[in-house]
This record gives sequence, structure tokens and C-alpha cells, in this order.
Amino acid sequence: MRRFPPRRILVAADLSGPSLSAIEAGKALALRWGAALEIVHVQHPPLVAAWAGFDGMPASVRSSTHETRRKIEERLRRAAGDFPVERLKLVMVHGWPQTELQELARPDRADLMVMGTHGYGGLDRMLAGSVSEGVLRRARIPVLVVPEKKAVAGASRILAPWNGRPYATRALRWARELARSLGSTLDVLYVNEFGAPIEKDEAMCRRLVTALGTGPDWTLRKRGGDARARIAAEANSGRYELVVLSAHRRARPADLVLGSTVERVLRRSSVPVLAVPTGRPRSRLVRRLAARAGARLFS
Repeated sequence: MRRFPPRRILVAADLSGPSLSAIEAGKALALRWGAALEIVHVQHPPLVAAWAGFDGMPASVRSSTHETRRKIEERLRRAAGDFPVERLKLVMVHGWPQTELQELARPDRADLMVMGTHGYGGLDRMLAGSVSEGVLRRARIPVLVVPEKKAVAGASRILAPWNGRPYATRALRWARELARSLGSTLDVLYVNEFGAPIEKDEAMCRRLVTALGTGPDWTLRKRGGDARARIAAEANSGRYELVVLSAHRRARPADLVLGSTVERVLRRSSVPVLAVPTGRPRSRLVRRLAARAGARLFS
């Protein structure tokens, strides 16, 4: 399992309402864990270039290049409030937000990334995609995506979908530690998509107890139906303040076209979603080439 509690928290901030909520969530968690907080603002190129198919911000979001560095830093510092200055770092980078944030979401830079979600749809999503989805798809550290005006540190009940696979078990361990740290109740959701009698699967139950212990700070909820639809329905049921699941992506046409389970849940969830990475990331060379290509648009 990746480091817990996180000692370095990175927050992506474009100074919109959702990103201000992400700053508040990052601050609250950093104060609880005694972690360092780094707030990053990505200045992106003129958005006419987004029509060319780059990983830019949606067309409805204006570029911040006309603002001076000093003004942006002042706004970021005000958003950070009274967070201890010795543990606070403000950073500005140039490039495409999705590419730059993917590059920053690595273990040698931070242990957890927090970002807001704008919930774009329609033309904006088709042109530029979701920055949050793109980041969690390639991130090598857990990514917490926070909707506007939602809190995380006070979450009393956490939902953790689990299908018994190793990648899901790794995310489940992260959910367990987070729930214990926040004093939250953890509900493990197992969705039986094929109608098999899961009550008789003793091996599955043993893996769950091995991962979480015997309780009593967690419970198992078993449901039937389509996993993605069921997870989203449970997340929006009003019983939970946070969902934790794996960012695993399978090599199947449906995932490639419509997105992985975590991406689809993120689009529909009204509560924060924490995605724990699995799988192989792009090589560092590929990531740096993509980042430099975006940065050159400023030259």
C-alpha cells in the first residue's frame, strides 16, 4: 500500500469554485495529518488551441495567461488562509493542465493529489475531455476529486466498492486507513453482476478479512446488478460522504470508449471520489515530452 498517512499533499487549483473546495479539503487533511501542502496553478495556453485536440481545459474556461504571477499568488495565498506557512508551497507552471498535473502526480512529488471537478458535459467534454478524469487515469498516486462545496475531513461514512481482485484490494486497504484516520464507518460494496451465490464464496470472505481485519469498523454490503450503475446509485444515496475505489482500467473496448469504472462513477457521483492507482503508467520520457509540447505554446 502507498504511504499513509500522506506526508505531502498536492492541490490543483485553477481558482474556480470546485478548486477552492479542493483547497479546503487539502488543507483540512494536511492539518489532520501534519502534512506539507503544495498548491499548484497551471497557466494554460489560449483556448483556441483546444480545438486542435490537445488535453486542454474546456472551451468555457478562459485562459489565465493575462493575469500576473503576483495576482495569482495573492489569490492562492488567500485561499490557503491561515495554513502554516512553513508547510505551504505555492507553485505555478505553464502548459496543458491535464498533462502538467499527470506529470506532478508521481510518488517522488507527493503522496496524494486533490483537485476539483467542474462536471462538464456535452461540447466541453467532447472538445477537451475531463481534466480530472485524465489525471486520475495516468496518476501514480491516489487522486481525490472534490465537487464544489463538498467536504472530506468530516466524512462519517465511506463507501469502498470491491470485486475481490488484487487491484481492488489495494484500494480497499487505502480506504480502511482513511476511514480509521477520519473516524469514519467503512461500507464495503460487493456487486454480484452474474447472479452467483456469493455467500458461499469462503475464499472471497477470507481475503476481505485479511485485508481489513475482523471489524467492527467496517461492514459488507452485497448487491446485484450492473456494477457501475450500482456504485453510482449507492454513492448518491445520501448515506455516504466519500467513495474510494481503484483507478484500474481494463483493456476492453467499452472501457476505452466510455471510460473505466472510476471515470464513469466520477461523472455521476455527487460526493468526493478517491481513486487509488493501479496498472502501469506511461514512461517518464513520454510524460516529459507531452509536458514540454504544451509549454512550448507559451514561447
